[in-house]
Amino acid sequence: MPLTEAELRRFIASSYASIVRVVTLTAGSRAVAEDAVQEALARAWERGDSIEHLDRWVLTVALNVTRSRWRRFGRESPLREVSLPAVEDDPPDVDLEHALERLPRRQREVAVLHYLVDLPVAEIATVVGLSTGGVKHALFRARRSLAAALLPDPTEEVRS
Repeated sequence: MPLTEAELRRFIASSYASIVRVVTLTAGSRAVAEDAVQEALARAWERGDSIEHLDRWVLTVALNVTRSRWRRFGRESPLREVSLPAVEDDPPDVDLEHALERLPRRQREVAVLHYLVDLPVAEIATVVGLSTGGVKHALFRARRSLAAALLPDPTEEVRS
């Protein structure tokens, strides 16, 4: 059964913005994320057949598109243009954006997908093309790096 225009419009209305947000956090640029998600949608349309779990398929393809671009340029893309929502309970010295920026691309991807999108390890493995053990290892390393980056520096003077 072919993917219909109505299905595509429903997807865009319900899931497009959240997928762009996730890809922005992993790719580091809203413009890159929008391009990747739009390319994924074009590929879905070109495929012609209906795709079960279109949101997961588009996310996977969009992440693959951003990875391909990184490989083509031979470097990791730094996290840019990301503005995370402010959380009033966060201590003023916590800067999640910069902590994510310092993570290697794979760790950044799995951390965003696990902690912000709330995907289980098995689904992350499918989306990013790792084994479940690989995802767990990347999450372990990401948690360790984030914890070190987000802990307040004990040598700094405490503000009142």
